Formats: sequence, structure tokens, C-alpha cells
Amino acid sequence: MKLLVIEDDKNIAEALGKFLKSNNYVVDVASDGESGFNLADNNDYDLIITDYLLPKINGQEIISRLRQNGNTTPILAISVCDKTQNKINLLNRGADDYLAKPFFFTELQARVGAMLRRRKPQPKKILAYNDLELDLSSHEATRSGQIIYLTTKEFSLLKLLIENPEIIFSKQAINERAWDAASSLISNVTEAYILKLRTKIDFKKPFLIKTVPGRGYKLDDK
Repeated sequence: MKLLVIEDDKNIAEALGKFLKSNNYVVDVASDGESGFNLADNNDYDLIITDYLLPKINGQEIISRLRQNGNTTPILAISVCDKTQNKINLLNRGADDYLAKPFFFTELQARVGAMLRRRKPQPKKILAYNDLELDLSSHEATRSGQIIYLTTKEFSLLKLLIENPEIIFSKQAINERAWDAASSLISNVTEAYILKLRTKIDFKKPFLIKTVPGRGYKLDDK
């Protein structure tokens, strides 16, 4: 299970992360609302724990934005503000539960466990080409049953190729459709990630990632 903790108090964040990891969770920690929202919006988590009072974007706004984007990940809101109206606002924005600070870690663990048990398992979303499969939920690929772990950029590139088999994509098209604007400023980013993907994907024949000289790249098993 992978959890995201968004907490600007360094001591609390470190203690939370250490406690949750000791309970066999994988934990990412963000120290402000903006970075926390970006992590939550671009990665798959089983549960998000967010403080209410945060720099840049507060917890209530994080929850609102995630729900507006269709993110259904369970969210536990924590706050020093224990007023009833504050709880109502957070729950109305889309939080699944609320815990007032200070709290016992044992209560936090109980609430996290209960929220995870209530969450209905999501069906796997799989893209496939030849013997290559891409799991949109776990961001993992498999080829002939062998698990291949991908970085975020590798995943985005492979997703573009596998959704459009045998279509040639130029470097510019890949930069525009697979990554963010900053990536397009790096001239050799496409070649670098094609090479990384080939190392991971094309360990057996047929080699699937093809270069079309002067035009770009495509996924093709011929």
C-alpha cells in the first residue's frame, strides 16, 4: 500500500512517515500544498493524509482540486482546528475522514486501516501490444509475464506508443504529447528515454520499439 503524507511541520512529517513505514506502508512526504497536490494528481496512491494549514495551497483546496479532477483516492484530513464547521467544510469538499491534532498514532493507524478496508478494489486497466502489457493503475509493464518497473517519463512515453501502435511519432510530437513543456526544451530527452525503454522492453525478439530514420519512433512487432 502506498500513502502520501502532506505536512509542513518537519518533525510531525518525519514521525508520521517513520510510523507508517514501520507498519509496512510505502510513504511519500510533501512539505507544502503545491508539491503535495502535484504528487497526488500525477501518481497513484492508496490513501492521502493532508494537513489543513499548509504553505502555498491549503488542505481544503488540495481536496477540492483532486475531487474536481476525478481523483477518488481516500483522503484523511488532519488539523489543529477542531471546530465543527472546519470539519464540515473539509468533509463537504471531499475528505473521507477527519482527525484533530494532537492525536495518537494508534488512532491514526486505526483510521487508515478502516479507510483502506472500505475502499473498493479498482479494476485493472491494461493496454496490450504483442506480449507487452502496460498496467495504467500500477504504472508497471510486463513482457512475457516479466515485470518491468518504469519511471514517470518512461511510462508516459510507452503509454503514447502502445495506445497508437505502428504510428510514427516525431521527437516534437513525443515532447508535446507525452511530457510537459519543460521537457521539450531538452533536445536529446527523447533519444535518452527511447534508449532507456529499449533496454527495459526489448530484451527479447521481436524488438518492439522501432526507429524510422528521419521521422521518429513507433511501436511495431514486424
